[in-house]
Amino acid sequence: MTITFAPASGRILQASVRGRDAFWVAAEPSGWNLGGDRLWLGPERDWFWAGTARDDLSKHLVPTEIDPGNWDVVHQHADGVDLVLTATLRDRNTGAATSVVVERHITVHADTRYVAEYATETVLHVQSGQPVDAWSVVQVPLGGLLEIGVTGGFSFRDHLSSPVDPHRFAVARGTAAIDLAGKQMTKFGLTSDVATGLLRYTLPGLVIERHVDVHPGGDYRDGPYQQTGDVIQVFEDDGHYGGYAELEHHSPAAHPGETVLDRCRTVIRAT
Repeated sequence: MTITFAPASGRILQASVRGRDAFWVAAEPSGWNLGGDRLWLGPERDWFWAGTARDDLSKHLVPTEIDPGNWDVVHQHADGVDLVLTATLRDRNTGAATSVVVERHITVHADTRYVAEYATETVLHVQSGQPVDAWSVVQVPLGGLLEIGVTGGFSFRDHLSSPVDPHRFAVARGTAAIDLAGKQMTKFGLTSDVATGLLRYTLPGLVIERHVDVHPGGDYRDGPYQQTGDVIQVFEDDGHYGGYAELEHHSPAAHPGETVLDRCRTVIRAT
């Protein structure tokens, strides 16, 4: 088995092809920063940040209700796992409580020497409180080329005080490509009017593809402060957290009494 699960934290910890690991995993795991493919809940500004200084890391806290969370294994079988998380989230600025139930279904479609493929289906139900979105994050090694599927017009926006140089992007034939070298800590996002749902990350010897749902005009919440949110976000660590990149996507928000469904397909191929 080349796909490794960590059910207690709701993760796919690693996937390997031809002996090459696709995901970044912490050499000395500590706290939340284990690596792999995980599910968080947004908006980040509500549960993770106190105040408006989004680049002040001392104000950022990963809630234990979200990571590692209290995941229950409903069913684990040869080709996947079904998990459930019940949590009460606290807005770090207002103290307001929000109650959620999350189902996470991971199904392995291929697990061979040359290809690893799995599908993740997340069902998020907000019982009470404020809107919540499903926030999927995969941590990958630095040094690769990221291609993002884009519509005819490409634009992005920065989330940290260290902006991304627009000249780093090469835009052609429906993709925006950028090398992720980790020379500075950055985070940028694309709205659902720009992103098509493809993330392709190429490293020596392998390609990681993520195919995600995009709902143009959907109620995306995870944007800078109170702006309309992003469906795709990319974080580039400069070594502060261990040196990796994050390929992230958000679902539209589920309001109290509503349920949102998010699907993602991940394919890892040897080259």
